[in-house]
Amino acid sequence: MKLEIEKTAFDFDGVVADTFRTFIEIAREKYGLIIDYEHITEYDFMNIIDAKRQAVDDIIETLTCRPHEVNIMPNKGASEVLPRISSRTGLLLVTARPYGEPVLLWFKKHFPQIDPASIQVFATGENTRKLPVLKEHGIKYFVDDRLDTCYMLEKADIVPVVYNQPWNKDHHPFYKVDDWDDIASILDI
Repeated sequence: MKLEIEKTAFDFDGVVADTFRTFIEIAREKYGLIIDYEHITEYDFMNIIDAKRQAVDDIIETLTCRPHEVNIMPNKGASEVLPRISSRTGLLLVTARPYGEPVLLWFKKHFPQIDPASIQVFATGENTRKLPVLKEHGIKYFVDDRLDTCYMLEKADIVPVVYNQPWNKDHHPFYKVDDWDDIASILDI
């Protein structure tokens, strides 16, 4: 599979940023919860972890509003690949997060070499609201870790690429990548 770099966009959490491992780290440090990353086999992880809703909401609030203040790291290979993409076409990120500014602050911390003007973040607040943004920007390919979103995009003639995570291992028809080196190879950069 080959993607057109200028017609490709990316999700943030689980694709660019290793958010869920940081969730597990905070849950362990702050609440004493032990969660095995590989056992998060559903995107709606509250169905499978044993945690109080208030603790989960607190962690999600931290990760959502202050990702640049906690130890959310880029996913494997992103540190090398994202600057190359941004220098060629800029970066278009479409996230279900409610706010885009914290994502830009995270990029400023982890990618000081990327010109902030080359990064566009669209925070839709819901996964179902990603589609209109992608259509409006002429996006043909989208890298996401949520299978429900991928099925929705496929129906709208956007080619989904699944960023492999424990919660999307169910059988699906989509091309999958394991890291940013895989993404670089299909973007031919």
